Amino acid sequence: MTPTTARARALRPVDRGEAGRILADLRAQDFVFTVLETERVSDTYQRVRCAGNGFLRTHAPYPTMWVRLWFTDPTGTGAGHQRAYTLVDPDVETDTFWLEFAIHDGAAARWAQQTVPGDEIEASLYGSEPSLPDCDDVDRHLLVGDTASLPAINSLLDAVSAAPTTVVLEWVHPEDRALPVRLRPQDSLRWVRRTDNGQGLLDAVDAEVAAFVAADEAPGERTNLHATEATCTRLFAWGACDTVTTRALTKKLRAAGLRRDCIKTLGYWLPPKEDDQALAG
Repeated sequence: MTPTTARARALRPVDRGEAGRILADLRAQDFVFTVLETERVSDTYQRVRCAGNGFLRTHAPYPTMWVRLWFTDPTGTGAGHQRAYTLVDPDVETDTFWLEFAIHDGAAARWAQQTVPGDEIEASLYGSEPSLPDCDDVDRHLLVGDTASLPAINSLLDAVSAAPTTVVLEWVHPEDRALPVRLRPQDSLRWVRRTDNGQGLLDAVDAEVAAFVAADEAPGERTNLHATEATCTRLFAWGACDTVTTRALTKKLRAAGLRRDCIKTLGYWLPPKEDDQALAG
């Protein structure tokens, strides 16, 4: 936890630039959160507990709910940028929640490691929406992501139906595999090392979907998930990783026969350009 001797810093307004102007035009709602405590989970993962200052009393939380945080360029230029973070364990009664940061080089990670109780940070709410399946009659859930989307995956594990859930997570650092995943007794977890700019994760998803289809089919019956009319396909898939891998993941799930309303995907971060070119090509 953060030492109690650390001193809070005054909030420095962030120059939001064009992105801020667009969000303002879209009527995004703005808030200021206050840091209450921090927790270092590992060398590559940091948690920050915040007070919403009224946020949760006017916005009921739901699984995968996320907000946009505004960070200032630490070089002192005043330029800022936004990053989206899932609310972890939101408590309406106390109007508090945790934010979790996968540590890498960047202003958001530096803020998470340096912030102390009493610090404030600007936030905007726009674009977040519930990610639960549109129906309850699925046989299995498939959740795909990485350390950046692990908070959202944990929120889904707390909320989805009792149907077994398979979680496929991409890791970069060996200690990533020790991060807590809120599995239930009927669930399974598969960690996959990030290789070939995300291709390893996609291959793992192929294997999981193929196993589900093979187990579900009987001789002479449906050959894929399209073959039986239903109010919902029997596999619900949710995925969030880098934008390029997420696009490829969405195509794979649709090609496997999952209906569009049983696929929910969202790109969580931008890969380096060379990664984009490698996977897209």
